Amino acid sequence: MKGRTSKGLSIAQLRAIEAVVRCGSFSAAAKSLGVSQPSVSTHVSTAERAARAVLFDRFGDSIRPAPALTAVLPQIRALLALYGDIEASFLSTRSVQKGALRIGYSTYQLAMPVIGSFMAAFPAIEIEARSLASRDVLAGLDAGRLDLGLVTGRELPAQMHGAPLVETPIVLVARPDHPLAARGRADWDDIAGLPLITREKGSGTRQLFEGAARLARIELNPVLALGSWGSIVAMVREGVGLGVAMRAELTATEGLVPITIGDGRLTARHFVVCPQHMARVAAVEAFIARALDKHDGTVTGGNS
Repeated sequence: MKGRTSKGLSIAQLRAIEAVVRCGSFSAAAKSLGVSQPSVSTHVSTAERAARAVLFDRFGDSIRPAPALTAVLPQIRALLALYGDIEASFLSTRSVQKGALRIGYSTYQLAMPVIGSFMAAFPAIEIEARSLASRDVLAGLDAGRLDLGLVTGRELPAQMHGAPLVETPIVLVARPDHPLAARGRADWDDIAGLPLITREKGSGTRQLFEGAARLARIELNPVLALGSWGSIVAMVREGVGLGVAMRAELTATEGLVPITIGDGRLTARHFVVCPQHMARVAAVEAFIARALDKHDGTVTGGNS
């Protein structure tokens, strides 16, 4: 008697699996997909039989992707995105007509012009944008929670596709009445012991600044770590300390003064990145192209 052959996985099954992971339950996945809960359950159980693997671990009312699913979840999401591109290409002469992008960004001054330009060019693409530290953006990309990232660092992050957008000095930020403001420059010996206001530990700018301080054998005095540029500006204005920032973050409206660190060669680069398996998705390609139109990777002193 001949054994039965598997028909393989279908797009409907993969959509159901991805929705359960994203939504956290079968009922929420069904609502997201606009189908019945039994339909989602059937798709998942059929996929488990075809894959000969348990795809979800169930703990009472909670459900989590099993290791077998976690290992291939990024590829599933990439495949669904590419399938959406194929569907759209049959329905329209344009390659980027509809869909959604989840974007994480660390510096709104550099991210918002790109996101705004992309939305104007492709209004049918739904955008979800989140402000996060660079390290958290990269973690979201690795976990499949984000499709694209705008992050700060020294080099293009490993295992990511992308390009540099801006290179900008890392500076101290002070009130105009601060003694260092008139000089416009501070050596590392000047910086030692000064009260500093930095971004959170996952910040790319902070990591580069602290790395340079270690090379200079300087012990820093961080008095406050904050999660947003606006909060840093407010605390600098209150006289709590000096801010640490990229020069490109500072604008004239904030009324603060940039102070060059040492010889001014301490710089940060800002990148647009995506996971390698998302690089050929049409909306992702279009966003990266738009980002490169806005920023060309050259050194910038910041906004005026």
